[in-house]
Amino acid sequence: MPMNNRLLSDYAPIVMFVYNRADHFSQTYGALAKCPEAKNSILYIFSDGAKNDNAKPQVEQVRQAAKKFAKRRDFREVIITESPENKGLAKSIIDGVTKVLDQYGRAIIIEDDNLSSPYLLDYFNRALIYYADDKSVGALSGYTPQIQYPDNYHHDIFSSYRSCSCCWSTWNDRWQNIDWNLEHFSDFISNKKAVRRLSLTGNDRLIRLYRQTKGNGSSWSVRFGAHLVANDMLTIYPKYSYVQNIGCDETGTHSQEKDAESMAVDLSQAISNPKIEKVPFNMEIQKSLKLHYSSGKISDIKRYFATKYIVFKEKRKKSV
Repeated sequence: MPMNNRLLSDYAPIVMFVYNRADHFSQTYGALAKCPEAKNSILYIFSDGAKNDNAKPQVEQVRQAAKKFAKRRDFREVIITESPENKGLAKSIIDGVTKVLDQYGRAIIIEDDNLSSPYLLDYFNRALIYYADDKSVGALSGYTPQIQYPDNYHHDIFSSYRSCSCCWSTWNDRWQNIDWNLEHFSDFISNKKAVRRLSLTGNDRLIRLYRQTKGNGSSWSVRFGAHLVANDMLTIYPKYSYVQNIGCDETGTHSQEKDAESMAVDLSQAISNPKIEKVPFNMEIQKSLKLHYSSGKISDIKRYFATKYIVFKEKRKKSV
């Protein structure tokens, strides 16, 4: 059913996280507001506090822009939460998403450096309704890199064990009981199927997860992704991306200029009114994703053996 024929309660709340990039935020907000479903959607904007005195003017500039946009009534309602302290990206997202999911049961999350297609909210809202009771699906992605598809793959969406962090959505029951402190990492390592699923689209993922157990890194998405694969839950992706990242300019957390080319997409390819359905798990697409996230053969070999070493080391430690 088209979203314009639905009740207001069918529109999931949108959650946006902002910090100190007023230009990126303005572009992201402007593109999102052009989605026809925006006028029926509640937008939550979570503004993190400044890290230091030098960052305060930029943070205040973003907050003033948010208040100005709220008066335009592009959305059904805009609710702004300003943190008095700097939580950091991971804690901001975990706290904000948890708050909204607890209230509404589902949410659409977008970071402040993503230009969206006008079809984004229709895709998310219909997919959130369709997969709500399908516990094999843990999340939805709005972003898809430019990858090759098998000639005989004719679906508008696909599934993968690789989760997305820049523009995504999920349900409250999938967000529950996540091991944010990685207290059960050794149990995860002992789960051969989970490790295999996590590494299916890139050997970088287990290494990043392991580094966090050593205090090196604070990615919420790596932990959420591990939670999904440990529970055999997939992420649904659109065949062609509904968002274009504009933050690969060294201005944001985890953003680097070298990533701009690999994250580039053509939003004109975004599919209007995509068919939301149960799709078969396609291994050729997983291989395409793994190739996309590859850093070259030498790096892949190093990551492969590093992954094997981590599994061996953690299993040995657990057996002692």
